[in-house]
Amino acid sequence: MKVLNYLSIVSALFFLAPNVINASDTITVAPGLGTLEAAITANGGDVVYKLEAGAWYGCQSIIEVNETTLKGAGKALVLIGEETNEMPAIIQVGNASDGSVFPNIFNVYSDITLKNLFLSLQDFEGIAGAGMMTLNAPVKVVIDKCVIDPAGINNTVFADIPANGSKWFFTNNLVLRHGHVLGPNDGGLFGGYAKYDTIWVENNSFISSGQDFINGDFHSNMQNKFIWVNHNTFIWHDVWIKKTYNDKDFFFTNNLLHDMSIFAQMYAWGQFFPDYTTKGNRMLSLTAIDTAYSVDTDGVVTNESLPSDRKMFWQYNLQYNSPQLKKIPKYSAENDKSPLYLIPMLWNNDAPQDYASFPVASPADSSREAKILADKTNWPYMKYNNNWYDKDPGYLDPVINQMNDSMYLNVINWYKTVLFGEAGMQQSEAPSYNWDVDRWAGTPNSEYPTVWPRFNGKYSNPELLNASIEGLPLGDLNWFPEQKARWESEKTQIEAHILSLNESKYTITTGVKNIIQAKNISIYPNPANDLIQINCEQSLKNVNVFDVTGKLVMNLESQNLIHKNINISGLNKGIYILKIVTSNDYDYSMKLVKQ
Repeated sequence: MKVLNYLSIVSALFFLAPNVINASDTITVAPGLGTLEAAITANGGDVVYKLEAGAWYGCQSIIEVNETTLKGAGKALVLIGEETNEMPAIIQVGNASDGSVFPNIFNVYSDITLKNLFLSLQDFEGIAGAGMMTLNAPVKVVIDKCVIDPAGINNTVFADIPANGSKWFFTNNLVLRHGHVLGPNDGGLFGGYAKYDTIWVENNSFISSGQDFINGDFHSNMQNKFIWVNHNTFIWHDVWIKKTYNDKDFFFTNNLLHDMSIFAQMYAWGQFFPDYTTKGNRMLSLTAIDTAYSVDTDGVVTNESLPSDRKMFWQYNLQYNSPQLKKIPKYSAENDKSPLYLIPMLWNNDAPQDYASFPVASPADSSREAKILADKTNWPYMKYNNNWYDKDPGYLDPVINQMNDSMYLNVINWYKTVLFGEAGMQQSEAPSYNWDVDRWAGTPNSEYPTVWPRFNGKYSNPELLNASIEGLPLGDLNWFPEQKARWESEKTQIEAHILSLNESKYTITTGVKNIIQAKNISIYPNPANDLIQINCEQSLKNVNVFDVTGKLVMNLESQNLIHKNINISGLNKGIYILKIVTSNDYDYSMKLVKQ
């Protein structure tokens, strides 16, 4: 089981762990029914609740995360499961007095951190709840190294207007089965109409997901301030990456999309989106862009001034649509049905012709996004390049390819029944492409979950194993631990490279051997004010200090490193990278925060 200051975002991520461990107490919660809620009621916030690996924590009520239960403003709920390579601590949704499943596990009004947990939204009868949590105020949410399965039949996270300004950090998670997969209108990960300050989604795998990865208010007012979606794997997703057209800044890099937008589109559905049938715009892309405007309390509309300062960086992504998925538009054409098309990353001349059931002579002319991206005068900071289609990843788990057949049968039968009105057709009885491993193993619902591991996303295509912007595998790097360690060794530099809209490849200099050796190197204190000490078994040759833009700001040779002490009082506050070279010619990069 499994206007915006970019520097402040990177700094916020760096401090996620310290924010957790600085709580005054750690309380180990005994497993059982209702024990977690009882512990929170007794102890409130400013506490780290430690949950035992493999243990079960059943909910007797929805867990209220607010100033009352956490005993004071500014408190946060922090739940941390024990580190394990096996089944983590399990938190399972409960039932109301009438037997119905609770709509959420968490009702959130204050900050919350979840780590190393299995979150199950399925009761003992196998009935899934609506979602995992509802956000009801501007909060900070940190979810790391969790498995969410099932992730709800509606929206895994629902946040409406009261949650405007929330910050969301979602990293290293495995999310299975959000949405009911019976049709295209079945929710997704982020639901509701909240406008987030930050959505940071990195190194996750999303399997069998719903309509919208990020939902929102279509294309009216300016939406989310900053979205970062990097190194994620998406498999069998219903329709959209995001429905919001007017996000301030959007970075979508190094992602692997397998059978994305499985519910093929009809022209008629385009009426809900900008410029439908006007100016020749008939085709919807995953890279949704529109000009922004705002409406004040008096109803006065202010249009975005051009050239726009908004940023979009859609680079180094793969969209692989299986042969089964591409049979859906073909079925429509061969049976004289309504024209259907699969949504590509962008309707331009790179979009595959077999994504549509009709000839597309000039795809870019049918796409408002392609026209916007071609206009470098008015949209200078929006970049779309270095993306690929239809390269088979070659998954090591054969069940993924087997489930492609199930996906096709379910979807085509939905079209036959609901859209095409074929007499006598029923919803397919083929096995659902929901990744329900316990069902395959015959585990009774009352014993759920049992099967571990839940999923394996590792693949073998050598071309894709170095296709990311930093020469690493596309998609979730958790399936490639050694390569993820290399990425982590220079994570700050890679982030700065992408945030600067640099489309060229970034070269990681740290090898796997160096990463293993680097475990014996540390900097103290960090963050620091004036002096730092480098703790290392080897003597040091030199230390170079770079800022986040890659500029060299300090260089120290061996004669200045006798005691491995460095005076950094002359540096401005911020984040820096130390390039350390030892006497045995080992080099390593470390992050330093000057405060």
